[in-house]
Amino acid sequence: MIAKIIHGAAFGGVVNYVNDPRKNARLVSFGDGVNISDNRTITDSFVMQSQMSSRCTKPVCHIILSFSKYDFDRLTDEFLDHAIRSFLRSMGYDDNQFVAFRHYDREHPHVHVIVNRVNNKGKVTKDSHERDRSVKICRDFTLRHRLYIAKGKEAVKENRLRNMDSVKYLMLHGVKESLSVSSNWKQFQTELSKLGMRFSFRYNPKTQGVEGISFSIDHNKVGQRMKHDVSFSGKQLDESLTLSHICEKLGNPVSIVHEQARDMYEDAKADWYDSHNGFEVSRIEEVFPDFDDRFSRLSQMAKESAPDMAGLFNDDAIDAIHDILEAAEEITEVGNHAVHIGLTTLGEILFQPYAPAISTGGGGSTASKLGWGDDDKYKRKHKNGSRRGGVHR
Repeated sequence: MIAKIIHGAAFGGVVNYVNDPRKNARLVSFGDGVNISDNRTITDSFVMQSQMSSRCTKPVCHIILSFSKYDFDRLTDEFLDHAIRSFLRSMGYDDNQFVAFRHYDREHPHVHVIVNRVNNKGKVTKDSHERDRSVKICRDFTLRHRLYIAKGKEAVKENRLRNMDSVKYLMLHGVKESLSVSSNWKQFQTELSKLGMRFSFRYNPKTQGVEGISFSIDHNKVGQRMKHDVSFSGKQLDESLTLSHICEKLGNPVSIVHEQARDMYEDAKADWYDSHNGFEVSRIEEVFPDFDDRFSRLSQMAKESAPDMAGLFNDDAIDAIHDILEAAEEITEVGNHAVHIGLTTLGEILFQPYAPAISTGGGGSTASKLGWGDDDKYKRKHKNGSRRGGVHR
């Protein structure tokens, strides 16, 4: 038996992850004071008790107990219940709320245990030397019950799998928590950065398509001796974190750029009107036709729920995009002609079809004026109300 322990601040995300029907999760053990009717009642039970201690900022203790596949036949619910309670008692969690679910999504058998660090008396259970204590407890339990002990390369392989699983869960929890409190892309980016994480879009310059979204975590935030940052695609983390699903909450980037380009276009039109004489302004509808008519294809794309960029760029725009990619600092090659790009670079790429029309007004509007949040979205600022429809002299 091997244990991996993760601490967290919020119960909701970990409860939903641990009791996920897609992982064939099955309840195998639980303690007093937990209403196990559903995920909401489990979460509420934990949250209510955690509020008994105001000084505990991370009341969540998520323990993953893993066993060898060679012990599968011995791992009955009764045996797992005994193993869980024995481990918790030895770790000092003998007076705490807990629930435990068994998962079947890996080759090796394992159970996920959620423990409330605020015990039934309202005191915070100490976690000093937690890792060293858990190693000894697991070793003693394994020897006492004569469980299988992996040797050599086999042990290294299982240990590696367990570690990457924990990193993956850490990222999953962080992304879901950040997304739940975000209402726009900029806020999502800021929330992830607080956790040492970031997102990037998989962009294919050959097909001119956005193929997905990926998430990375700084190797210094993982708590392990990793030399490189760890990355997973949104789909690898969870089906709910694909680009299309995230766009449902934060908006389609194509639509966001389209609406901001519309504002820039109207500003350019107003600037052109103010800077030309009466005879010239009679041509204004020729120079600046209706925005949706001029960009009819883009207007249709903006109605999609997720980026669909087929046929979006002409040759001039494609040349400009290659220049953007060469100058971008937030770009990583990922193979099959694709690259990972950040939010700013994506905005610059999406803005290219609009740039020539907007520059006609001489206003100097560029992709740098694009905003990704409600607080900084590009908006027309007219000093004297509407600048359209007056008599030009």
